[in-house]
Amino acid sequence: MDSNNFSPKSIQSSQSDIAGLDSNRTELLSVIWEAAESFTSPDLMTRISGLERLVDFDAVRQLSLVAYLLTTRLAEPDIELRTRIVKTLANLANISPGGGNPSEGVQRTLISCLSAMRTREVFALLQVVEYDKSTEKDVADLLSWCSFAGSHLSQILSNRDSSMEIRRQAASFIGLIGYLDALPVLQKLASRLESRGEEETSMLPILQNAVLLLSAP
Repeated sequence: MDSNNFSPKSIQSSQSDIAGLDSNRTELLSVIWEAAESFTSPDLMTRISGLERLVDFDAVRQLSLVAYLLTTRLAEPDIELRTRIVKTLANLANISPGGGNPSEGVQRTLISCLSAMRTREVFALLQVVEYDKSTEKDVADLLSWCSFAGSHLSQILSNRDSSMEIRRQAASFIGLIGYLDALPVLQKLASRLESRGEEETSMLPILQNAVLLLSAP
């Protein structure tokens, strides 16, 4: 089936996810379904092609199922594709009053899925920032929807098996987003580094800054 027969704007905003489809909706949905299946393929290039088509057809902004599907790939093994997924989801999560926002169904699905992130997904997001520093705001936008992310970031920060860069990112996001429940962990680790002069001292300024941000009135 040739997807080039359809315009990316064939899906229009509406009260339900598919109510705005034109008379070719059955065929168009078939194309989108095919792209979604490609996105779950074991083959990397097929997954990349699937994501590109889902974005081109604006399915990620209109169909809740597609938005959900993307959130299941936050720990995508390929870091470059994972970065693309993060940027796409962050674009959906960054809702503005100027229009062009995802459908209400997509918004609800996205918020629900992001709020349920666990340590694995949070760690994967930190790896994206380590890979591409320009994604810091995108990752912050996604983490901000998860009220439990402070606990997950604290676990990552306290795990000495994690790389120093990942742990620095964890501390930075704790302070940036304002996870007050992580303050005791930050204070304990900062105190230990100050008194023992461990090799992790390169992380001390970041810890101290995060503590200041969380302690500010």
